[in-house]
Amino acid sequence: MSVPFADFASLAALHRELEEQFLQHQDALLDLDVALAAERLDAYEAALRRHLEAEEALLLPVFARAGRIRGASPELFTGEHQRLLEFLARFRAALRALDSKAPDFKRAVLRLLDAETTFKHLSHHHELREETHFFPALDSVTDETERRELLAAFTASVAP
Repeated sequence: MSVPFADFASLAALHRELEEQFLQHQDALLDLDVALAAERLDAYEAALRRHLEAEEALLLPVFARAGRIRGASPELFTGEHQRLLEFLARFRAALRALDSKAPDFKRAVLRLLDAETTFKHLSHHHELREETHFFPALDSVTDETERRELLAAFTASVAP
C-alpha cells in the first residue's frame, strides 16, 4: 500500500485540509446559507471525528513510548479532542436555532461566527502542539517499518 506521508510530521497537511473544510462551512455562513453551512459542518465533523479517533486508537499508544513530554501528555490531547467535539455540538444546535425570517438573523449568524473563533483558536493551538511535540515524538520512537505501517493504517482510518 502506498502512503502519501513519509513521516508523522507530514501529517500536518491533514490539519490544513481540516481547516479548509471548516472555512468552507464559514463561507456558507457568510453567505447566510444555513442549510449549506450545516451540511459542511456535518462533513467537517465527520472528517474531524475520523482523524481524532485514529489518533487516539493508533498513534497515542505509540506516543506513550516517548515518555513524559512537558505540555504534551496523552490526557491533554484527548481532553482537547473532547472539547473540540463539544464545541461542534454547540455549533450544530446554534445552526438549528437560526431562523432566516427572524429580525436578528444576521446578528445570530455573527454570534455563531464569533463563537467559532474560539473553536478555531483551540484547534490551532492543538494542531501546533501536535506538530511541535506529538508528531516529532512519534517519528523518534518508530523505525521506518513501523512508521510506514502506522501511517498506512492512519491514512486508511481517516479516509471518508
